[in-house]
Amino acid sequence: MNEFTLKDYKKLFENLYPQLSAFAYKYLNDWEFSKGVVEEVFVKVWEDKITFQNKDHATGFFYKTVKNECLHFLKVTEHYESPHK
Repeated sequence: MNEFTLKDYKKLFENLYPQLSAFAYKYLNDWEFSKGVVEEVFVKVWEDKITFQNKDHATGFFYKTVKNECLHFLKVTEHYESPHK
Protein backbone atom coordinates (compact mmCIF):
# COMPACT_ATOMS: atom_id res chain seq x y z
CA MET A 1 0.00 0.00 0.00
CA ASN A 2 3.01 2.28 -0.31
CA GLU A 3 1.91 3.60 -3.70
CA PHE A 4 -1.65 4.89 -3.63
CA THR A 5 -3.61 4.90 -6.84
CA LEU A 6 -6.49 7.31 -7.15
CA LYS A 7 -8.85 4.35 -6.75
CA ASP A 8 -7.11 3.28 -3.49
CA TYR A 9 -7.24 6.82 -2.20
CA LYS A 10 -10.94 7.21 -2.99
CA LYS A 11 -11.68 3.95 -1.17
CA LEU A 12 -9.68 5.12 1.85
CA PHE A 13 -11.54 8.44 1.82
CA GLU A 14 -14.94 6.72 1.58
CA ASN A 15 -14.07 4.41 4.48
CA LEU A 16 -12.55 7.01 6.81
CA TYR A 17 -14.44 10.22 6.00
CA PRO A 18 -17.58 9.53 8.10
CA GLN A 19 -15.70 8.39 11.19
CA LEU A 20 -13.06 11.11 10.92
CA SER A 21 -15.78 13.75 10.56
CA ALA A 22 -17.45 12.45 13.73
CA PHE A 23 -14.06 12.42 15.46
CA ALA A 24 -13.41 16.05 14.44
CA TYR A 25 -16.92 17.00 15.60
CA LYS A 26 -15.99 15.96 19.14
CA TYR A 27 -13.46 18.79 19.13
CA LEU A 28 -15.22 21.41 17.03
CA ASN A 29 -18.95 20.89 17.75
CA ASP A 30 -19.72 21.98 14.20
CA TRP A 31 -20.43 19.49 11.40
CA GLU A 32 -19.48 21.79 8.55
CA PHE A 33 -16.12 22.74 10.07
CA SER A 34 -15.50 19.11 11.01
CA LYS A 35 -16.12 17.87 7.48
CA GLY A 36 -14.02 20.71 6.08
CA VAL A 37 -11.06 19.83 8.29
CA VAL A 38 -11.20 16.20 7.21
CA GLU A 39 -11.46 17.16 3.54
CA GLU A 40 -8.49 19.52 3.83
CA VAL A 41 -6.38 16.81 5.46
CA PHE A 42 -7.18 14.37 2.65
CA VAL A 43 -6.37 16.94 -0.02
CA LYS A 44 -3.06 17.83 1.61
CA VAL A 45 -2.03 14.17 1.99
CA TRP A 46 -2.87 13.53 -1.67
CA GLU A 47 -1.03 16.64 -2.88
CA ASP A 48 2.03 15.81 -0.75
CA LYS A 49 1.96 12.19 -2.00
CA ILE A 50 2.40 10.83 1.52
CA THR A 51 2.86 7.06 1.55
CA PHE A 52 1.90 4.55 4.22
CA GLN A 53 3.22 1.18 5.31
CA ASN A 54 -0.26 -0.32 5.52
CA LYS A 55 -3.93 0.53 6.11
CA ASP A 56 -3.51 0.71 9.89
CA HIS A 57 -0.65 3.18 9.50
CA ALA A 58 -2.78 5.29 7.16
CA THR A 59 -5.75 5.25 9.56
CA GLY A 60 -3.61 6.25 12.53
CA PHE A 61 -1.96 9.00 10.52
CA PHE A 62 -5.31 10.48 9.47
CA TYR A 63 -6.69 10.43 13.02
CA LYS A 64 -3.59 12.10 14.41
CA THR A 65 -3.53 14.70 11.65
CA VAL A 66 -7.24 15.51 11.98
CA LYS A 67 -6.85 15.88 15.74
CA ASN A 68 -3.89 18.24 15.30
CA GLU A 69 -5.79 20.32 12.74
CA CYS A 70 -8.80 20.58 15.08
CA LEU A 71 -6.60 21.67 17.99
CA HIS A 72 -4.87 24.21 15.77
CA PHE A 73 -8.24 25.55 14.59
CA LEU A 74 -9.45 25.89 18.19
CA LYS A 75 -6.26 27.66 19.22
CA VAL A 76 -6.46 30.13 16.33
CA THR A 77 -10.16 30.87 16.79
CA GLU A 78 -9.72 31.29 20.56
CA HIS A 79 -6.96 33.82 19.88
CA TYR A 80 -9.25 35.88 17.62
CA GLU A 81 -12.33 35.58 19.82
CA SER A 82 -10.70 36.73 23.07
CA PRO A 83 -8.53 39.80 22.58
CA HIS A 84 -5.51 40.18 24.84
CA LYS A 85 -5.73 42.77 27.58
